[in-house]
Amino acid sequence: MAQEGVSKFHLDWQAGPVIACAERAILGHWRDVLYVRGLIGADPARYDGIGFGNVSCRCYGGFLITATQTGHLATLAPEHFCQVTRWDIVHNQIWAKGPQPPSSEALSHAACYDAHPEIRWVFHIHDPLLWQQTAALGLPATPLDAEYGTPAMALAVFHLARQGRLPLLIRMAGHEDGLIAAGHSAAETGAVLLNAVTEAQASSALRR
Repeated sequence: MAQEGVSKFHLDWQAGPVIACAERAILGHWRDVLYVRGLIGADPARYDGIGFGNVSCRCYGGFLITATQTGHLATLAPEHFCQVTRWDIVHNQIWAKGPQPPSSEALSHAACYDAHPEIRWVFHIHDPLLWQQTAALGLPATPLDAEYGTPAMALAVFHLARQGRLPLLIRMAGHEDGLIAAGHSAAETGAVLLNAVTEAQASSALRR
């Protein structure tokens, strides 16, 4: 498995002050909810202890996203967010500003916002049980050879998001345990994830 949590895109990052975004508090709330559920975090026994999972929302001038390697934090402060201002998926380029660099999955988030003008929130989580059961649950999936943080993954997410109905949930087949959800609102996006996780748990329990 390719190393998790390492940015593979070309980054033009301008270090700067905390980003002003009206939705930052809501984004932080949902990030912490997903952390409590173990869907975002940094587990020493998984992925060599490197953090996993990230969240974003549209804001004026681009989108706000959690900074890279913040998965181990139980709660995030304003300085743990970054604004992506421009992106070029084909050329694997991200432009960003803020106190810290953006998550290594920023390109896949950008793909969702490109794909559908009504997508305003994107949550990326890791859940082994749900990831293994997505075929049975009928969820769309990216190709196995599209690795995390690459243009191939971002383009695959773009095409699936463009074809899907909101809220949507996608299995990232080439990104072990990874799933990405998108929707009109934070509550809608969080609900589609948490409901799917609960359904996967119930299905697994029935088969025991």
